[in-house]
Amino acid sequence: MRISQIAYTGFGGLGSVIFSLITADHGCKNNWSIGFIGDQELYDEYASLCNHLQVPYAAFQSKPGKPYRAWIALARWLDYINPEVVICHTINSILACRWYAWRNRSRLIAVEHTPNQVKTRRERAASFVSMLVADRVVVLTDDYREELRKAHGLLYNETKVRVIPNGVDTQLFRPVAKLLQTERRVIRLGMAARFSFSKRQDLLVEVMGELANLRPNLSFEIWFAGDGEELQRVQAVARCSPVATRIHFCGLLSEPRVAEWLKGLDIYVHATDGETLSTSLLQAMSTGLPIVASDIPGVANLLGANSEFGLCSANEALTFAHTILNVIDSVDLSADLGYRARAQILANYSRQVMLQRYLDVIAECLR
Repeated sequence: MRISQIAYTGFGGLGSVIFSLITADHGCKNNWSIGFIGDQELYDEYASLCNHLQVPYAAFQSKPGKPYRAWIALARWLDYINPEVVICHTINSILACRWYAWRNRSRLIAVEHTPNQVKTRRERAASFVSMLVADRVVVLTDDYREELRKAHGLLYNETKVRVIPNGVDTQLFRPVAKLLQTERRVIRLGMAARFSFSKRQDLLVEVMGELANLRPNLSFEIWFAGDGEELQRVQAVARCSPVATRIHFCGLLSEPRVAEWLKGLDIYVHATDGETLSTSLLQAMSTGLPIVASDIPGVANLLGANSEFGLCSANEALTFAHTILNVIDSVDLSADLGYRARAQILANYSRQVMLQRYLDVIAECLR
């Protein structure tokens, strides 16, 4: 079967999803291709991965105020590739995908990745259109499905919506044997995410100052991986911190480098105002790290109602710092959180499980 995925050109957790679907397809039972579209240039790592996997791809960069030109180019490329199924991960391009699918009698699956609470006006409009024109609409969590039901009102079509959580490579992201020890060494915290208006790396900079005040006998460092429009602002905040020398920025990391980077951390921290299903959190859970993250929808439901797989904190610096110290003060808690998180990923969030669920939806559409 010929399957094309449509994804954003820039770096983000979505890249892990689209390539995980392909690499989970052992034996190349399907012919995959990827169309990248967005306002940024194509992330170099995506091009390298496509070449390595021998996956046909093309990139279409949209101009401010003139997205239709990129949509037309995307539709023409789809004509050339001629997929039987299009999986549209970036729903701003849904009309171009629908135009191709309608003319070629192909199936169209739209995937809602963006948290409802941080969607732009254009993304909200595209979400309504997706519900109308796609054969199926995939959401990542049950909570997101309920949010979509409320947001769309009478336009919501229950028969179209399917829940498929993202999955990660559990072999690449695997635990290393170590215990959290606070004596005679630095405790390393880290967050991997795009620096965007919905992420709160700036809050974690404040948390570092609170940790230094609360436990002056301990040495903490925090390492940020990622890039984005808010990076310079967060760096400016970090330079003004009393613990500025302990705050590090790693830039963009390829997925294999993220896997190694995670193994060097003691605690994974994730501060955010909006998430659907964070790939970075899934990767940290798969690595078996204890996690402290923001107590918001999309995070709290992933980490469990009773904090089985990680601890949630309000987005307030002192509270976040105390939650981190709860993990540090209990070696048993730290180990249990990591063990349970890894088991949860193996059972429900592996790339193989994700692929099979997508293939089931595709088969359903083709019947």
